[in-house]
Amino acid sequence: MRCAARLCVLIEENRMEAANKIAIITDTCCDLPQEYLKEYPIFCVPLVVTSGTESYRDNIDITVETIYARQKNENFKTSLPRPQDIEDVYSAIARQGYTHVIVLMIAECLSSANNLMRLAAEEHPELTVKVFDSKSASIGLGALAVQVARYAVRGVAFDPLCELTKRLIDDTVVYFSLDTLEYLQRGGRIGRATALAGGLLQIKPILTFDRKDGMISTAAKVRGRRGVQQRLIELATELAAKHPGEEYNLVVCDGNVPEEGAALEAALTRALPNAHRVLHGKIDATLAVHLGPNLLGVGVQFLNSKLPA
Repeated sequence: MRCAARLCVLIEENRMEAANKIAIITDTCCDLPQEYLKEYPIFCVPLVVTSGTESYRDNIDITVETIYARQKNENFKTSLPRPQDIEDVYSAIARQGYTHVIVLMIAECLSSANNLMRLAAEEHPELTVKVFDSKSASIGLGALAVQVARYAVRGVAFDPLCELTKRLIDDTVVYFSLDTLEYLQRGGRIGRATALAGGLLQIKPILTFDRKDGMISTAAKVRGRRGVQQRLIELATELAAKHPGEEYNLVVCDGNVPEEGAALEAALTRALPNAHRVLHGKIDATLAVHLGPNLLGVGVQFLNSKLPA
């Protein structure tokens, strides 16, 4: 309760700084349902998917459903956000009277988008901008954006909020299982032999982001799809057991398998019934390019030793 009291003090001490309106920038890889983008001061930069000479902005010019329908016979790739889209977001934030910005984009091990965000911020001296490596993606990234935004609207000032953001990044852990390694191999993320062996043996890797360097690592391997959900839940509950007494949020994501996603969410909330909230997102077009269909993921976000959610 000491930490909870500390946050209340931070809020009270900074009432006079209410003029410092804080916005959160993320990207379409956050996989947040639209209602969260409407409820909180979260601004979303579209990532880019390409096919041949054509380029499409994620969730604007192309949908994940289109990727799934075409990717078997079409070689999609991903690209950095368009500079104009980044400029449009910063300009909108400034026009709406925000003075401070926290940027949480897809993990730096997967994209150089953060570099573009830093460069574009230099064109807006009226904004105080802090860019973080989220060390996450999909709904794990979304959970970070939402929780930081919740603290912002509750009145936490910018500097303390940046410290809270660092801790939330370290305390947000996601696990996701791929149904096939084919699309990672296409994108050059793994070798052809590894992808072929995984397919022949029906190996379903469960991946995570390392909390130290943000790199993707293998948390577990499951033989066959049937055991994937159970192993994901085991990983989440094992993680929660290492944080006794801490409050938490849960996250779930799925790629084109809504029924399995719903079943996974139900099983996860039975195993960990005391979550403050559960965020469930569907995989975006950008991630679908590299990860393919039928993905499932879970995660736990620990709330900084009982800081109010």
